[in-house]
Amino acid sequence: MSNSNPYNIRFFRSQSADFTFMANNTRSTLHSLTNVIREIEPYVETARNVNAGVQNAISSSFLNRSTSQQENIANPGLAEPSNSFVVNLESVEPVNVEDVNIHNHNHEPNFLNDPTNNANNNNPDDGNNPDIPTQIEVQQYLNLVFKYIPFILILIAKGLYDYHQGIFIIIILLITFAHSNSTVKKEATKRHRRSLSTLTIELLYIFACLVFIRYVFEDELHNFNIVLNLVLIRTFTQVLTVWNLLWIVLITDFILKLITVTIKIFLTMLPGKVVDFKKRGKIYLFIEACSQLYRSITTIQPWLYYLLESYQGPEKIVAVFLSAFYMISKGNDLMTKIHFIRMAFLKLFQTVTIGSSPSKDQIQSAGEHCPICHDEYDSPVLLQCRHIFCESCVTTWFDREQTCPLCRAKIVDDPSWRDGCTSHFLQIY
Repeated sequence: MSNSNPYNIRFFRSQSADFTFMANNTRSTLHSLTNVIREIEPYVETARNVNAGVQNAISSSFLNRSTSQQENIANPGLAEPSNSFVVNLESVEPVNVEDVNIHNHNHEPNFLNDPTNNANNNNPDDGNNPDIPTQIEVQQYLNLVFKYIPFILILIAKGLYDYHQGIFIIIILLITFAHSNSTVKKEATKRHRRSLSTLTIELLYIFACLVFIRYVFEDELHNFNIVLNLVLIRTFTQVLTVWNLLWIVLITDFILKLITVTIKIFLTMLPGKVVDFKKRGKIYLFIEACSQLYRSITTIQPWLYYLLESYQGPEKIVAVFLSAFYMISKGNDLMTKIHFIRMAFLKLFQTVTIGSSPSKDQIQSAGEHCPICHDEYDSPVLLQCRHIFCESCVTTWFDREQTCPLCRAKIVDDPSWRDGCTSHFLQIY
C-alpha cells in the first residue's frame, strides 16, 4: 500500500447508474426520431399524391391506347396517329419531394389565377365550335325580325289603301314617261329613217294619260288644279302638309317631263330640210337645259309657302330661318342649271368641225364604204384618228358617244342629252 500512487485513483459506477444513463440516451433518440418523422410527413404526403397522379396517367394512357387500337381495327382506313404515351417505371428517377412541393407551390397559383386557363376550362367546346355565338346572334336577329314583320305589313297595307289613288297616278305617269322617253331616244338616232307613226302614237299616249288623270281623279284630288297650274306663281287656299307638298312637287315634275318629251317628239318629226339632222343634237341639249332649269324653279314657291306657313306667332322666326337655309341650299342647284343652259346656248350657235375632208386616195384606201351605214360615203369626214365616215353618220354617233367607232379614240366632249333623252331625276326640292 505504501508503493501505490496516491493520485492513481479508480472510480467504479454501479449498475443502476449505467441503466439510467442508457435510458436517457434512448429517450432523446426517440424524441429526435419523432421530430424527424413529423417534419417529413408533408413530404411523404406530397410524394404519395405524385405517385397517385402518375398511376392515374398510366392507367388513362393504357385505356386511351386500347380504345384507339379498337377504333383503328374497326376502321382501318380512318386510323389516326395516337395521342397516348407509355411511362417506363423502371427508368423513372427518384423524385425529390422537396423540389416537387416547391414546384407545385410556385406554379399552382399562376394556373388557378390565369383567366385564359379558367376560360378554357369553363368553355371546352369553344375551340371546336367557333360558329356557335354567330348562330345564336343570327337566330336572335331573325326572331326580332319575325316579331316586327306583322306590324310592318299592317302599316304598309294601311298606307297602300289610304294612298292607293295617288300611287296609281304616279305609276301611270312613270310608265308613260319611261316609254315615251325611250321611244324618242330610239327614233332620234334613226334620223331620216324615223317612224312618224310611232312618234304620233306617243303623242296621243301622253295626251290621253294627262286627260285620264285630270278628269277621272278630279273628285279625289282637290288640289289637282294647282298641280296642273304650271306657272311659277300659284295661289294656295290652305296650309300645306308635307304630303301635299311632296304630291304637288312630284306630279308637277312628271308633267313637265312629259311636256319636254312632247317638244322633243315634235322636233324629231320635223323633216331634215327644216332642221338639219346634224344640228338636232345641239337643239335636244338646249331643250333639256331649259327643262331642267324650269323644273328646278317651279319647286321654290311651294317649298317657301310650306316653310313660312308652318309656324305662326313667335315661332315665325323659325320659319324665316328655315326658308333662308332652303334658299341658300337651292342657290347652288340654280347656279348649276344656269351654267348648263348657258353652255347649251353657246353650243347651239357654234360650228365645230369634227374632222377634215379626206383625199381620193384616202377614201380608196378606206374602202369607199362607210363603216357605220355600209353605203358609199356621203360627205366623208376624216377624223383625227385617220378613220373616215359619212358626216351625218358620225355626227349621229357623236350625239351618243365621244369616241371613234373603230379605234375608240376620244374625239368630242361629253355628248349627254344630245340623243333626245330626258333626265330621270326627280326634282322634289
